[in-house]
Amino acid sequence: MKIATLGTVLLLCGFTAKAQPDTKLNGEEIFLSNCAICHGMDGTGGRGPNLLGSLRHGDQDSDIANVIQNGVPGSSMSAFGLEDDVLAALVKHIQTLRRGAPAPAVHGGDAIAGEALYRTHGCAGCHRIGGQGSTFGPDLTRIGAQRSYEYLKTSILNPSADVPPEYETVVVETRDGKRFRGVRVNEDSFSVQLRLPDESFVSLDKAAAAKVIYEKSSFMPAYRLEGRDLENLLACLSSLGGGAAQGEAARQPKPR
Repeated sequence: MKIATLGTVLLLCGFTAKAQPDTKLNGEEIFLSNCAICHGMDGTGGRGPNLLGSLRHGDQDSDIANVIQNGVPGSSMSAFGLEDDVLAALVKHIQTLRRGAPAPAVHGGDAIAGEALYRTHGCAGCHRIGGQGSTFGPDLTRIGAQRSYEYLKTSILNPSADVPPEYETVVVETRDGKRFRGVRVNEDSFSVQLRLPDESFVSLDKAAAAKVIYEKSSFMPAYRLEGRDLENLLACLSSLGGGAAQGEAARQPKPR
């Protein structure tokens, strides 16, 4: 998508940032309007990773520009293809954020012990890492590169605090007494398609349904982890920054 520079509206991720005619592009305004929704107003992270201190994909201007222009495979960071002056203003502001605040604290925790917790708590029953596990929930192959430490912590202790639209839970009760509870894959005026915990897909006719319930909570339960166990699991998840997530290809409908 081609992005105009002056006197037009920047279109990034469905958000807008106006550049005033005959004025210097404001990298902070571009960031706040388009990047802060994932990376936080001050770059400390959220759904997207923390941008302070050292960056996983490189700290040079060219490294940051490459991520913005080309995206990150297997993540929600898409390619933008900005014009040079817009890109330069945005990169400059990100560098200001990165260098102007203390680097993120190095959290404790034993990633190997965290991996053992991941197994014993049955996380692979919903999640996948490097092709191993279920495709029902989010693929975690790159989760350490995609999410901030604090976001991961909240996702474990209070997963309903932020439920991405693609993981909203829907319950459909049919007139013949059947009940389906799963993650919404697609929906229109006539039908709703769900991915069920057994990784199968089902398409249901709304007109034939007795009830369609949109739950506000996450399908994932809140885990009562604390202390060292919580630190270890977070260390494991934060260490995951492998290749492009493999879950999408596996999420094709399976015959019921």
